Amino acid sequence: MKKLLYRFAAIAIIAALGSCNFIDPELNIDPNLPQDATVELLLPSAQAMYGYVLGGDYGRYTTIWSQHHGGATRQHAGYDTYGLKEADVNNAWNNLYASVLKDLDLVVAKASESKSPYYSGIAKIMTAMTLATLVDVNDDIPYSAAVAADDNNEGLKPTYDDAADVYAAIQGLLDEAINDLNSSESTLSPASKGGDLVFDGDLGKWIAAANTLKARYYIRLSEVDNDAYSKALAAIDAGAIADNGGNAAVPFGLGSNSANPWYQFEDQRGDVVMGAFFIDLMNSINDPRRAVFAAVNDGGIYQGMIAGMQDGTPAISRFGTAYASINSPVPLVNYAEAKFLEAEAALGTDPARAAEAHNEAIAASLASFGLDDPAFLAAEASEDQNSITLEKILTHKYIALYTMQEPYNDFRRKGIPALQPAIGQTKIAVRYPYPSGERLYNGDNYPGQPNLFTGNVFWDVD
Repeated sequence: MKKLLYRFAAIAIIAALGSCNFIDPELNIDPNLPQDATVELLLPSAQAMYGYVLGGDYGRYTTIWSQHHGGATRQHAGYDTYGLKEADVNNAWNNLYASVLKDLDLVVAKASESKSPYYSGIAKIMTAMTLATLVDVNDDIPYSAAVAADDNNEGLKPTYDDAADVYAAIQGLLDEAINDLNSSESTLSPASKGGDLVFDGDLGKWIAAANTLKARYYIRLSEVDNDAYSKALAAIDAGAIADNGGNAAVPFGLGSNSANPWYQFEDQRGDVVMGAFFIDLMNSINDPRRAVFAAVNDGGIYQGMIAGMQDGTPAISRFGTAYASINSPVPLVNYAEAKFLEAEAALGTDPARAAEAHNEAIAASLASFGLDDPAFLAAEASEDQNSITLEKILTHKYIALYTMQEPYNDFRRKGIPALQPAIGQTKIAVRYPYPSGERLYNGDNYPGQPNLFTGNVFWDVD
C-alpha cells in the first residue's frame, strides 16, 4: 500500500516541478488524474501537492521573511529583501487551485455520490487548510466560484471572495468534516481502501487535527474578534491533538521524484541558508534542536545569515536533517502547536493553564525529534502562572514550528518575536503579490497588485 501511495505522491510532485511560468488556465485537466479518477487516487494526489507547495515555494518565501532562513544567492537573494514578483507566485497558486482544491472538490462530490463521508471529511479538512494558506498571504482570493469549472470552462475566471468570508467558510468546512468523520458508516473508507497519505484513514486523528485547526484559525482572528480566544479554547476542549502520535504531516519518499521538497531544493540549487535571527535565538538558549534543524558551518558552529546580507559562503549553516532529508515529512499541524494555541488562548483567563500548556508544548517539540534535555527544559519549560507571558509563548512557538507558515502569521498578528527588516529595508513584507496569471487571464476580476508592505491581510490590523 505504501508503494502505491508514494507512486501517486510522485505524480503530484512531478506536476509541481515545472518552471515558474504561468500555466494557461485552459489546461485545467490533469492527464494523470482525470475527472473519473477514484477518491483513492484523487485524495493522496491533492495531499502530496499541498505538502509540496508548503515545503516548496510557500515554505521558502515565508521562512525567509520570518528569518528562519536567508536568501543567499540568485532569485532568493531578492526575496530576502522582499523582492517577490508576481511571476514568482504563479506556480504555487496554480498548483493549489488546479491540483489541490480542484481534486479535493472532486473527492467531496464523488464521496457524496457514493455515500462515503469519511473521504469527504478528510477532503474538507485539507480544503480548509489550503484556503487558509492562500488567504494568509493574499487576503481576498477566489473561492466560491474557483473550483466550479465545467465542460464549458465556467469558473476559470472566478470572482474574488472577501477574505473574512473565506475564513468563516473554513470554520464551516471543519465543522462539516468533523460531522462527516463521526458518521456511523461509509461505503468507502480510507482505512480499508487506502488513499490517505497523512493518517492512513485514522478518523480519530483527523478529528483531533480538525479541532486543532479550528483553534488555529480562531486565534488567527485574535485582533479582529473579541471572542477568538474563548472559541479557540472550546475547540481545544472538544478534542485537539493529544500527543505526538497525532502529528499531521505529508510523507515523502526516497526516489528522486518523491523526495522532500526542501531536500530537492538544497540538492539542486542551495540558494537558501539558515537565518541569523533564528540561529542566534537557539544559540542564546542552547537549544538542542539546533542539531536537527541546522548543520554546523565549516568552523563547526551554528551561524546564520543576517537578513539582507546575501551570504552563501561555508561560514553560514545549511539545512539540518529534520526537515531536509530526502524522505523528511512536511508538517501540517502537530501536538506542540496545539499546546501553544492552548497557552495563548488561556493566558488572559487562566495563566496557570497557559503555563502548563506552554511547558508541554516545548517538551513535545523536543520529544518529536527524539530529544530529551532536562537542563534545557528546566530553563525554558518551567513557567508558572506568574512568569508566563505571550512573548515567551510565541517566541518558543517560533522555534518549534520551524519551516511552517505559522511563525510568519504570528509575527504579523502580534509582532513577536521582534524581527527587524532586512538590511536596506524599512519594513518586513506583510503579504504576497497576486500572480501575473490572474492579471493576464482573469483581468475582469483581478483586484490589482497590492503593496507588499501596506496591503495587510484582513486579520493583520496593526
